[in-house]
Amino acid sequence: DFDLDLNYLALLLLIFGFGLIGFADDFLKIRRKQNLGLTFWQKIIIQFILAGLFSCFLIRLGYYQNVSSVLQSFGFSNPMLYFLLSTFIILGGANAANLTDGLNGLLAGCASIAFLFFAILALNCGLPEAATFCVLSSGAIAAFLLFNFPRAHVFMGDAGSLSIGAALGGIALVIHQELALAVIGGIFVIEALSVIIQVSCYKLFKRRVFKMTPLHHHFELLGYKETVIVVGFWVVAVVLGIAGILVKLG
Repeated sequence: DFDLDLNYLALLLLIFGFGLIGFADDFLKIRRKQNLGLTFWQKIIIQFILAGLFSCFLIRLGYYQNVSSVLQSFGFSNPMLYFLLSTFIILGGANAANLTDGLNGLLAGCASIAFLFFAILALNCGLPEAATFCVLSSGAIAAFLLFNFPRAHVFMGDAGSLSIGAALGGIALVIHQELALAVIGGIFVIEALSVIIQVSCYKLFKRRVFKMTPLHHHFELLGYKETVIVVGFWVVAVVLGIAGILVKLG
C-alpha cells in the first residue's frame, strides 16, 4: 500500500528532523564548552514546525477519521483538533523523553521496553510493518544500552533523546494508539508531570513538592543508588507496558 509506505517514510523523516535538532543543540554546547546550545524557544519552534508538518500529513491521509471512540467523544475527529492533539503528542513525547535522559540507562531501558509493547499492539492491529519498526527500534536502543549502563561509555545526548521521544509519539499516531502511549509510556509522562508540578507549586505557593525534578533526581537525593533507581524505573515501565496491553486488549 503506497500510503502505508509514505507513513513510515514520514515517520523516519520526523525522527531524523528531531535528531538534527538535538544534534545542533549538543554540537553548540560542545563547541561553546558550556551548557548553552539552542535556546528553549528555538527548539520548541523548530519542533512545532516538524511535528505540525507530520500532523498535516496524517490529516491528509484521513487519520483524524479513524481515532478511537474515546477521542471521537472529545471531538478529535475534527481535523483542527486532531492537528493539535497529534502535534502535542509528538512535542510532549520528545521533550518528556529528553527529561527522562538524566541517569545512565534510564531513557534507553524505558524506551526499549516501551517499543516492545508497542510491537505487540502493532501486531494486534494487523500492522506487521509497524511491529517490525518497533522491534528494530527496541533492539537498537537495547544495543546502545550495553554501552550506557551501568557505566556510560557513550551518551545519546539530545540527539538521541529527542529522536526517541518523537519516534514513540509518531508510531503511536501511525497505529492509532494515542491513548495507549500515555500508559505504555507512563514513565515519560510521570517524569514530565513531576517537573510541571514542581514548577507550578513553586510559582504559586513558593514550595517544592519534590527535592529535585525530574523525578529520578528526587530519588537520588533520597539516597538511592543510581543503578537501583534505573532498574526500579525499568520494572515500573514493564508493569505499565503490561497494563497498557491489558487495557487495550481487554
